[in-house]
Amino acid sequence: MIAPNEATRRQLAAANPKISTWLAANAGSGKTRVLTDRVARLLLDGVQPQHILCLTYTKAAASEMQNRLFRRLGDWAMLPDADLRSALTELGVRHNPDGSQLRDARTLFARAIETPGGLKIQTIHSFCASLLRRFPLEADVSPQFTEIEERAADLLRSEIIDMMADGPDIRLVTALANQYSGEDFLRLTQEIVGHRAAFAHPMAWDTCLALFGQAPNLDENAIEGYAFQGGERQLIDQLIPILIAKGGNDAKAGEKLKLVGALSIKSLPVLESVFLTGPGTKDPFSAKLGSFPTKATQANIDALMPQIEAFMLRIEDTREKRLALQSARRTKVLHDFAGVFVERYEQAKLVRGWLDFDDLILKARNLLNDEKVAAWVLFRIDGGIDHILVDEAQDTSPDQWDVIRKLAEEFSTGQ
Repeated sequence: MIAPNEATRRQLAAANPKISTWLAANAGSGKTRVLTDRVARLLLDGVQPQHILCLTYTKAAASEMQNRLFRRLGDWAMLPDADLRSALTELGVRHNPDGSQLRDARTLFARAIETPGGLKIQTIHSFCASLLRRFPLEADVSPQFTEIEERAADLLRSEIIDMMADGPDIRLVTALANQYSGEDFLRLTQEIVGHRAAFAHPMAWDTCLALFGQAPNLDENAIEGYAFQGGERQLIDQLIPILIAKGGNDAKAGEKLKLVGALSIKSLPVLESVFLTGPGTKDPFSAKLGSFPTKATQANIDALMPQIEAFMLRIEDTREKRLALQSARRTKVLHDFAGVFVERYEQAKLVRGWLDFDDLILKARNLLNDEKVAAWVLFRIDGGIDHILVDEAQDTSPDQWDVIRKLAEEFSTGQ
């Protein structure tokens, strides 16, 4: 047999079921094969198929892994002794397996197929659904709940938006539409549902402002009062013809200032574009002290420069307040809409007996973290799971990891 290269040796080491392993590698380099090898070696070590839990990211991945494993076990059942001995040696089991080990390897396919409960290769959502069905009372779900696919969930969310738009909640829909730049609400409501816990309680206006480090009395009048303290209109009117006459960048700035009408919070974006540095500069969105206007123009308006630079600094300071106020208003609009939307969505699912993918994860997570029943649930399933293998682990969300972590904690209970 040819000696394995470095990559193969690393794969064999990662497939060793006697150690806990986190495997990171490029796409197509054999991660799924290592996972399959690890399951095969567990079975060869005498672990019962029903005690192995393989969690994948998609149904397609679960199907692919199961097909690979069963194909291999099926091949082992039919291989001559010499070929099977070589296959087991390449797997890293041990050198020159004896006759009893060959016989055991040939029975694995039948054991994996026929064992009650079978080998569990499934998505995390499928596992959570089976857990909830096993403990419906403890999880506070209907034993007859139905898992809804993404398409059905999309249709339900669209239906709720239409109902809100045609009823007393139309003001919430209109307010959100005025702030949202997407083509439709479908993706937005999907994100809202995925973060439903964040919208469980209404958010007060003061809290919205505090999120952005602003005082509770911040509003448009406060921002305008700070930026425009008197004399700015006359200053701009004096500056415009001087800038335009100079030409070049000064003239461009002058043309922008001509667009400024009555000074208000709506004028600030234009004033910022003239008096503040751009996003790609060393010190972005800072006052152009000493650099605006150009040196030649500054020499001609020396008496105005103290007023211009003081105005610049106020524009710099108010930019953060303006954006914070804008973001706080959008946050309030989002929370007002989302709070009602999530309530309508949860009620609609309850009436239909539906659980979406997020429900499966969150309710399984809550079940395993519920002090009143978690110990009982974990005790009941501890005898059923001895090994957990997670495919595409980098895509597993924190809530999903919490479920996996709770299952794995039982492995070392009492040690």
